[in-house]
Amino acid sequence: MRRTARLDRRIQAGAAHLTLAVREGEHSWGELGELIAGFEARRFVLVTDGTAPRGQVARVRSLAGARAPTVLHELRARPGTTAAATYGGAATDGRADAEALPGGTVIAVGGERACAVPAAVRVPTDLAAACGPALTLHRPVPAALAWVRSDLLAAGPAARTRAGLVAVVRHVLAVCPAHGPALAGLLTPGARHDARTLTALLALCADARSALVGFDPDETGPALALGYGRSLAAAVRATLGPALAPGDADALGLLLAAAVAARLGLAARPTGWAHRDLLARNGSATALPAGADLDRLAAAAVATTRPGLLLLADLGRPYCADGRLLTPVDGAVLRAAAGDLADRADRANRVDQADRAGRVTVPHSRAARTDLVAPPDREDGRPAAGREQDGTGSPCGRDGGRSSVETRSGPAGTAVQQKEFPS
Repeated sequence: MRRTARLDRRIQAGAAHLTLAVREGEHSWGELGELIAGFEARRFVLVTDGTAPRGQVARVRSLAGARAPTVLHELRARPGTTAAATYGGAATDGRADAEALPGGTVIAVGGERACAVPAAVRVPTDLAAACGPALTLHRPVPAALAWVRSDLLAAGPAARTRAGLVAVVRHVLAVCPAHGPALAGLLTPGARHDARTLTALLALCADARSALVGFDPDETGPALALGYGRSLAAAVRATLGPALAPGDADALGLLLAAAVAARLGLAARPTGWAHRDLLARNGSATALPAGADLDRLAAAAVATTRPGLLLLADLGRPYCADGRLLTPVDGAVLRAAAGDLADRADRANRVDQADRAGRVTVPHSRAARTDLVAPPDREDGRPAAGREQDGTGSPCGRDGGRSSVETRSGPAGTAVQQKEFPS
């Protein structure tokens, strides 16, 4: 596929369908106006969550108002909401917010909370929303549009982009691990990516969702993998939210899920290294902050993980027992898994201090670089090199300056698309 900042995808789940349109440039606002007019609404309700730039909200309101009367509805902040939770991928139930909306055709503009509301038109203004709730087929809306300005995403704060990239990491770990090498080559702690790169990552998430919900429209089977680590992230956010950077709760939720699978002995091979490697390359948290209350975190995790957790037997392969994809986990295991992440932080600090005390770094050497992640021991479950096949992806290869990924979808992987990622 030729690298471009323009993308069109259609996601079908039963009778419902969603169109993803990714565009670049000011001229694309006119197309959005035409798409809004196609809904032939008598009244529009413009929903925001306080995270969208005012200029974008005003532009969408103007486009909707030219077609039908439009009212603005800003979702009220919930008690205890922090900036980290707002921008860090808060797991929200949009149905509660939808109950307070006035009647009309809903247009959502903003982050994850706004896009979680069942809306006919969704204009996500950060990457986390664009990769997650904006692509969800919310009932009872039968047809929806997700419209994204990739150049505006690329120009946004690096912290918001980094938080959104955790959602991409989730898709790769749980659904399409064949994209792992290509994604690892893209991620940097600076989290600065151009519009074309972000468009390719949006395509990855859209195709992963389409491959699962097409055969699991209610998201009660294999499509549960799309929420891998989310319930644990909610527990981390509720317990440690103010101490975390945007997106770090979601990153720690992924790491806790891997630690739980390791504690229960469910994984065919340890997958924690792959989780930590991608998250470290992104500059996300890879250990709990010092002084974290592990007992409180475990108690919160017990409350958020009922009736069970989706865990991975291997990358891209959810653990299934007796036909169930949700594994019940008790508080003792959750507490031990949290302790593993806390112990890792302590060990890392001790090793880092000793290493700094006895090491001389030569400029321009590999040791001087901060974007490299040291390879693990063979006993630490390093992901196998070479071919790595799963239900939706095929091996990543190098072709000059580009990484090419073949994505398969359909009952037997018959629909084939080529993706290219910049290296």
